[in-house]
Amino acid sequence: MKRLWIWLGSVSLLVYLIMTLDFFQSLSQDQQFTLIILGLAIYLWTVAPIPSGASSILILALMIGLGVVEQDEDAFRGFLSPALYFIVLLSLISQVLVKVQFDQVVAQLFQKISKGKVQRILIGLPLLLLVLPIFLPSAMARYKLLYPLVSKINDLYRYKSDSLFKKFGLYIISFFNQHATLIIFTGGGFSVFAYQLMVEYGVGRLSWLEWFTLLSIPLWTAMILSAIVVFIFLKWKTNESVMVNASIIQNQNQEKVNKHQQFRPTITAFFIMIIAWLITDPNVVPIIIPPMLLFVFLSLPQIGLVDSRLIKDFDWESFLLLGTSFSLGLVLSDNGTAQLIAEGLSALMPTDAQALWLVICVVFFIWILRLLFTNSSSAIAVVFPIMISYAEIIHVSPLALSALMVMVIGGTLIIPIHSPSTFYASLEGVLTKSEMIMTGIISSIMMSVVAIAAVFLYW
Repeated sequence: MKRLWIWLGSVSLLVYLIMTLDFFQSLSQDQQFTLIILGLAIYLWTVAPIPSGASSILILALMIGLGVVEQDEDAFRGFLSPALYFIVLLSLISQVLVKVQFDQVVAQLFQKISKGKVQRILIGLPLLLLVLPIFLPSAMARYKLLYPLVSKINDLYRYKSDSLFKKFGLYIISFFNQHATLIIFTGGGFSVFAYQLMVEYGVGRLSWLEWFTLLSIPLWTAMILSAIVVFIFLKWKTNESVMVNASIIQNQNQEKVNKHQQFRPTITAFFIMIIAWLITDPNVVPIIIPPMLLFVFLSLPQIGLVDSRLIKDFDWESFLLLGTSFSLGLVLSDNGTAQLIAEGLSALMPTDAQALWLVICVVFFIWILRLLFTNSSSAIAVVFPIMISYAEIIHVSPLALSALMVMVIGGTLIIPIHSPSTFYASLEGVLTKSEMIMTGIISSIMMSVVAIAAVFLYW
């Protein structure tokens, strides 16, 4: 009961602070309610005083009850997003891969390549993810494939469930992995949308290789620096060494994985799905089609790997949260709340300072707006039109400013709900809430600092 009163007091204080702002008074009633719901959602999904499923239902109820949507059905538009069902399908397929022991096979292969030295895996995993988006564009697909691998390797080395290795591995396949998607404009919804904005606003129609050349060097620099700093931070937090007893490795190497009888057809079908992503145009063949077909294939009686139990065991609470967050992002854009906030903040930006200071102000402005959105695509839809007009004022080319926005918006992942992969990582309970936020801040700062440097030194 005491915890409940603390929670209610915190929420009341948050609402009161928002309502006392002068800017808040200038908004319409619907926009005021939207802003309050947004603040409450961020609090509930970050602090988690109640289960995320219940908090998601509460947010949906508030959107309907306070009238911030024109029709009740509009509150559920986020649940119509193909991205949501893409995540569900990949999660279920990932469970099938674990069922056929694909994670164990790959884990022992990693162990063999590393020759019993976990340090090689700690270096090899980030290096793999630097280039993996070229072959496997979806960040969620990479997360769902690699998380069982990280867990299995952690078990092979007989580490604790919250060991330094697993914490760092989880960071790599969530934050680091999400950043890696940006190196190609075919690497996910955000990159595709950012590319379309660059075309629509006359910045340029880049080729696949031109986009890669533009972003790869600064992006990889920021990611590597982030990984080093995060590893030092996590090692300090855990006060743990990553040295491994050689005798344990030797014993584990002697074990053989008894492959599932459906291992070969499952893995063959999985790699056909990846090849389909590589050779098909996502504008012609939607990216969700291959996993849909794979899921149906795995449910055939001859395969029998997808059953009602597998579907029932899915984390439907996360489904509720992600769908609600997509809906809230749409409401923010549709009723003009985000646009008004952006215009209000842009009015505070100086126009006669040095170029470096102006670029820093742009990054700070983007950070504030990014915190308002649960997905990066909604954020860049609001930020891009406003910020691109500042290119001439801050004496930066539109292309350089566009690249800055892509890196900063796509790279700012401070709270778990800023991307599906970081959200799923937070559910594992390996990284504490403070560690999740701190690693997010470190990564976001590194991305922003390198992006600012790239504006003057590279772009």
